[in-house]
This record gives sequence, structure tokens and C-alpha cells, in this order.
Amino acid sequence: MNHNNTTQRIVVGVDGSAYAAHAALWAAALAALRGSTLHLVHALNVTGASSLLTRLSFDEYKLRRTKDGEELLDAARADLLGRFPGLWVTSEIAEADPVQALVALSADAALVVAGVRGHGGFAGLPLGSVSLRLAAHCRCPAVFVPLQSAQPTSRPDGEVILGIEAREPTAVVAFAFSLAAELGASVRAVHAWEMIPPYNGYYYIDPALLKAGAESVLADALTQTYEEHCLDVRLSRSAVCDRPAAALADAARDARLLVLGSHRHRTPLSVGLGPILHALLTHAPCPVAVVPVS
Repeated sequence: MNHNNTTQRIVVGVDGSAYAAHAALWAAALAALRGSTLHLVHALNVTGASSLLTRLSFDEYKLRRTKDGEELLDAARADLLGRFPGLWVTSEIAEADPVQALVALSADAALVVAGVRGHGGFAGLPLGSVSLRLAAHCRCPAVFVPLQSAQPTSRPDGEVILGIEAREPTAVVAFAFSLAAELGASVRAVHAWEMIPPYNGYYYIDPALLKAGAESVLADALTQTYEEHCLDVRLSRSAVCDRPAAALADAARDARLLVLGSHRHRTPLSVGLGPILHALLTHAPCPVAVVPVS
């Protein structure tokens, strides 16, 4: 493989925390499987640091932060090479904040990986400030790895769960099938539909019609892409009567990965993600891949 092809590299943020280290391990396992470059990034986030109340000059403060970052990256690289001999690992220090750094690098990467602390209480705060912004603005697919999740290559029986919306873009479906083929995993496509309660006895819709409509959504989204991958990936389909976030979280309970389209409505300062993706990034029991959709 040509390791100089940056479009094949996997980028992961490293900040010294346990959840970032776990994400780097997850990314390294996938990079080793693919034969791709793993690119480690540590963001200094020194924007505005010149106004800090400190005895250090800004230049000295930046120099110390850079030295600490380089040591952190060297330690992470040594650990990953010890686990995956032969893995091609590069690294860099970025002056921007973590989201800005990762979004910039996503322009010519195959995948960006980030860790999430989990959910609930103050431990969940970084999800709103980092993970959701990254999911909203990343230019390539991004995977968000919770601390308790297994490595991508350690669950041969696990499925890749693909969340399907009406008129799901082909790019989302193709990403799920391609990654499942690499992992030797099957794909389970899930579309959730909800009962529509009658209004004052009127406008009743037969649940059988709603289920048939959900199955039609799955068929429309999957037919062409499945035909292209049918020799490599086993496919099952589930039209589930439930709230979408609940149905997908339940389906992902023993999964290796949950794949979703971002369906973002983005402005320069927005988070731009809907409540379903927000809920799943917070509470999904497995890594969540977010594929950008215009």
C-alpha cells in the first residue's frame, strides 16, 4: 500500500484521556485490518490563551503545551505499535481546538475517529461540545467510540446495524456494506415506524399499511446497493414499530457498529443534528458511524 495517500488514512484525536486512548485503539485495529495509515492528532487549543492570567509568556506557555503534546503522541504511538506491529502511524500537533483540527483533517481522510465519555451527568458534557459539533461538520465519515465498546475486529458474531430513513442517500448504505465486508460482518437494516393515533375517531390508518410502508422504505434504500455487495455481505431487514432512537439503540445492543446518516442542517455556528442522532450518540451501546449527508 502507498502510505502517502492521505485519503486512505484514519484520523483520531488523542488528548491523554482513557476514552481517547480507547478510540485510538479502535482506530488502530481498523487501520491494521485495512493496511491504512493511522494519523494521531493532539489539539493544543491555544486560541485565546494569550489573555490567560499566568506568569508564563504566551510563547512559553505554547512551547510547554507543545512539548507535553509531543510526549503524549510519542507514548500513544509506541503503545499502538506494540499492539499492532507494522502499523504505519503518523502524528501532528494542531494549535486549533479539537473540533476545528479534526474537521480540517477530515477533508482528505477516509475516516475520523473520536472517543466519547459516555452518557449522563457531567461526564456527558464533552459530547455536546465536541462530538456533536464534529458529527455536524466532519467532511468524511466519523466514528464515535464509547469507552466500553470492543475493538472492531474482536466481535466476529456482531452485526453492523444500519439505520434507514425514507429516501436514505446511497452513500450511507454503501458505507455500511463496505465496512461490513471488511469486517466480515453481516448488515441488519432497521427502519422504525410509529403508530399514528386516530384524531377524534378520524384519520385512522391501518397499522398493516404503516408496516408495509416501512418495508417499502427498506427495499427502496437497499436494493441497488445490496446487489452490488450481495456476494460479500449477508443482509437482514427489520421494520420496527417503535420510536426510532429506541429501536436503533435496542438493535445496536450487541452490534459492532451502528451506521447513520447525519442529515444535517448546517450553518457556521450550528450543531445541526436532529434529536435521533443526538440521542444515539449519547446512549448507543456500540460505536456510532456518522456518514455526512448534504
